[in-house]
Amino acid sequence: MIEDWIVVTCGVVVVILIVAVTLIKLRSAERRMHESTHKLKVYTDLLNAITELNLSGGDPYKMDIAKKNLALTLNRLNLIGSTGVLKSTNDLLDFLNEHKDKDYDTLRLHNILNTLVIEARRDLNPSHARKVEESQVRYRFFAPMKNK
Repeated sequence: MIEDWIVVTCGVVVVILIVAVTLIKLRSAERRMHESTHKLKVYTDLLNAITELNLSGGDPYKMDIAKKNLALTLNRLNLIGSTGVLKSTNDLLDFLNEHKDKDYDTLRLHNILNTLVIEARRDLNPSHARKVEESQVRYRFFAPMKNK
């Protein structure tokens, strides 16, 4: 009789442990997915803000809006961005500040943007990013020449 109770008690404890571990793993996966969704939104907003900056041309109104969007996006990026994305963003901002109101090397800008996208992809989905990197894909961006 006591042996039956021990077996039942052990069985209940094992079931409770399995359910608890499963819930913890599910919650962890849900949290990672939620974080990835937010990161994807911020990373997309960053690329959109950079594109707006490039498309503003000589229009001061469009440039002010683009700068504001970039600044707000950078604030959110600073809170959630991976180390690689933050370093690439710093490289981009240094490049843009260095070439403010001057012509710049479009190839260098594309290289910086490629690195930024690679780092964002690594942060969001490392295994898929590795496959894409192995295929040696170069990402394309539209960056019109700056007016003198």
